[in-house]
Amino acid sequence: MLDHIKIGNQLAYLRKEKGLTGEKFAEALDVSPQAVSKWENGKCLPETALLPQIAELLGVSADILLNPVEGNAPLKSNEAQGLRFLGAWFGNGQSQRDVMHKMRHYDYFHWDEIRVNHETFPSSPGADGTESLTLIFLNQTGIHAVVCPEGESLCYSDDRTELFLKNNARCILPGIPLLEWEKGMDCCWAGAAVLALQYMGEPYTYEQIMGLSGACYRLNFANVWDWSATDALVAFDYVTPLMNAIGYKNVFCERLEKNERPAERQRIVDDLRRGRPVIAINLRIAAEWGVITGYADSGKTFYCRTYFDKDYLNENKDYLEADNWPFLIQHFGEKKEKPNDKENLKASLETFIASFNAPCERGYFQGKEAYTLWALGLCNEKLWRKSLKNKKEEIRRRLGVNESMLMNLIDARHSAAVYLRENAALLPGADGLAAGFEEIYGRLRDFREKLRNYENGHNVPPDEIYLCDEGKIRFINNSGLRNEESDLLEWAMKKEAGLVSLASKIVKINSID
Repeated sequence: MLDHIKIGNQLAYLRKEKGLTGEKFAEALDVSPQAVSKWENGKCLPETALLPQIAELLGVSADILLNPVEGNAPLKSNEAQGLRFLGAWFGNGQSQRDVMHKMRHYDYFHWDEIRVNHETFPSSPGADGTESLTLIFLNQTGIHAVVCPEGESLCYSDDRTELFLKNNARCILPGIPLLEWEKGMDCCWAGAAVLALQYMGEPYTYEQIMGLSGACYRLNFANVWDWSATDALVAFDYVTPLMNAIGYKNVFCERLEKNERPAERQRIVDDLRRGRPVIAINLRIAAEWGVITGYADSGKTFYCRTYFDKDYLNENKDYLEADNWPFLIQHFGEKKEKPNDKENLKASLETFIASFNAPCERGYFQGKEAYTLWALGLCNEKLWRKSLKNKKEEIRRRLGVNESMLMNLIDARHSAAVYLRENAALLPGADGLAAGFEEIYGRLRDFREKLRNYENGHNVPPDEIYLCDEGKIRFINNSGLRNEESDLLEWAMKKEAGLVSLASKIVKINSID
């Protein structure tokens, strides 16, 4: 798609031509020098909302910034009507071809309809899967993307300022990667959000999404020992902080009645047709977050990526159909002005303070209370006595929940450490927060590694073993390990209480009047 390296080189060249240092450039845009450095090194692109300001500052048009390659100048014949193409590609997730030369040729004929097939856009001889045409264009309202699968057509609006799918019954957004646990994105909501945003050209990392939302500080615990406690949104609103931080209107739908579904279905269809994936929970198998990647039958069928897909994919790793109507749905609404990095860091710390001290919500204890009750539960031998009648499956469940919670806690605190370290220079004292979360992450990670080594070892007492379906050791019910984990959680809670005090001081000192 867009070449980050070439765009970064172009940006650096134009900035130097204007005689601007990186610091002066960043100051004029109200962003950090680190952000400018990342743009120019090709690590990420500027936010879409910043492009007009950057273009004005450098004395060029926005499409010049995004199309720096000589010989591949943007099409201009529609400029008078207010539409300009910035990029065109044909292919699928395995292979993409630049087809701007084809669009330039077809634009000469001033077509009202662009038919996407292998005559107008020839495919590679080795391409067997479904291919799509992806266009990025600029008009008076901003930069837009539209995706058209082969066999269908794109149409211009009457004033030729918009492009839309002629066939409203089906739309697939190609190339959205897999979602998997223990691949560095164990918070399903944040993982789904990252894939959706990256598809939209917003190059946020997982750790940035976790930090900006505050989900990196989360911890929930339910006395019934349920896996749902790991869900980022089960008790606290991390959506609003995220959407404020990245500059999107928050459009969130919760537990709609059936008579409300048609309007929501149309909203999902409209987003997908605009090239905006939608994230939702309980799409397949169990209540975890995933990405709605397309639709068929006018929205009666959804396609998706979820954390449960790996064992069900075909050789092309095509999207799977959603089994369920989701009960929570998050849209990325219209773009709006977003805060600068310093303001976002301050807001993140405020979320940390609030979530650590948050009260019980719908049976889920949060923050310091969650730490305390989880630690006490591990030491409550009545919960773990295998001799009690009908307790075997209950113990197995609690062991599974404990493992899942520990995995998610490690993932979250690692994200907190990375986000805070990346932004430590923005607020005095933030480096101390980063160091604190690095210590918490390190000790939690080391303990989990100890558990794994114990499970993979020998001479484990038979009455402590719980096997998985393959006959391998899956969990160990050992009072010594549980007590050690309990002590570790108590330490982490006290450590974070100290970090909350430090964060409160940082926020107070840097309060914006």
